[in-house]
Amino acid sequence: MSNEVTSTEQLAPMPENKMGVMPVNKLLLSMSVPMMISMLVQALYNIVDSIFVAQISENAFTALSLAFPAQTLMIAVATGTGVGINALLSKSLGEKNFERANKTARNGIFLAICGFVVFAILGIFLSRKFFLWQTDVMEIVDYGTQYLSICCICSFGLFIEITMEKLLQSTGRTVLSMTTQMIGAVLNIILDPILIFGWFGLPAMGVAGVYQSKKICNRRFSGIWYLLYGDNVAVIRKKFNAKELVKDVLSKL
Repeated sequence: MSNEVTSTEQLAPMPENKMGVMPVNKLLLSMSVPMMISMLVQALYNIVDSIFVAQISENAFTALSLAFPAQTLMIAVATGTGVGINALLSKSLGEKNFERANKTARNGIFLAICGFVVFAILGIFLSRKFFLWQTDVMEIVDYGTQYLSICCICSFGLFIEITMEKLLQSTGRTVLSMTTQMIGAVLNIILDPILIFGWFGLPAMGVAGVYQSKKICNRRFSGIWYLLYGDNVAVIRKKFNAKELVKDVLSKL
């Protein structure tokens, strides 16, 4: 009896992805609008951070501004890798080559982990030198080193979040990606002043509180969301399980 059920499940047709059946104009709107909103929300993080950090001091704001190029480079590497994963995964799904789609997802997460390791090492050894190359004001150097080193050392969530976002987008789940970004942005606005200025009895973290807030709201929240609900993303004939995928990648390191 169990064999018959298994055979029936294996023969059951997999529902078509909307990218293969939806009219082009409607598909473009349903996928592009959430992506644009996600990008807008991502830009709001730096704006909100700058507003609160500027209230600490001018040097704190300057340090944050000088750190943005390095932070942007980190995001660019993660996004560039994610776009490549997105393209190959979408192509594989269109060809119904589910084995290659799985391999693409696994390799994508492995590359994200590699990117995190590289930037964590750079952050540990080069953060202070990065600011000394740009200014001789030691308060700016201290603020910037504190912020950038935390950004790099804690960038695991950033790389995984962006990779998972691209995996979702490649399967047409752009609304889920947008939702996690928006929830993270709202929480960031709430937690920024609490962690920076030490409200409600918490210790004032200053500039370090900026990235701690961002890490909690965007990286960890989104990463946990994807790991919990990634099994809703249909990548292969069986449901795509992000938790099992991560375990599989880590077991091969």
